[in-house]
Amino acid sequence: MKKVAFIDTVHEVLQQGLEMAGWICDDLTNTPKSEIENVIHSYHGIVIRSRFAMNEDFLSKASSLEFIARSGAGMENIDVPYCDRRNIQLFNAPEGNRNAVAEHALGMLLSLFNKLNKCDAEVRKGIWLREENKGVELDGKTVAIIGYGNNGSAFAKKLRGFDARVLVYDKYKTNYGD
Repeated sequence: MKKVAFIDTVHEVLQQGLEMAGWICDDLTNTPKSEIENVIHSYHGIVIRSRFAMNEDFLSKASSLEFIARSGAGMENIDVPYCDRRNIQLFNAPEGNRNAVAEHALGMLLSLFNKLNKCDAEVRKGIWLREENKGVELDGKTVAIIGYGNNGSAFAKKLRGFDARVLVYDKYKTNYGD
């Protein structure tokens, strides 16, 4: 029977789907890395987010490993070349948090333009400097986005409602259509 080690907490739908497909899923989310290293050889799959790096030292102990599933976009915490050499399949979820990231970026931009952090700190101290703390409207401004993948395109979509001009650059793309 094939086993999957859940090293980080992820949405339960992944575990449910794996179990329905016949995999045994073990919760190792509270297990110290040193203990995981002692048992990882018996697992065929690993589910992670970013608890610790999947580097060659760790992965060399995972002699039965067939795949790593990362709940998140980036693969920076996985030694991809080593996995390629070992034929370990890699899965990620690059679109999973794109809306949340876009909303967060928009919120940060609006906070910056409207000096919300500065004004909040001053008001808490009883200081009210209305004229000095006037914000800037996003309407009519130009926003440049470097990287037009899942997150960049979602951010551009959020900016549409503000009548901002959006410039994008992505070294991997030549067609920037929606």
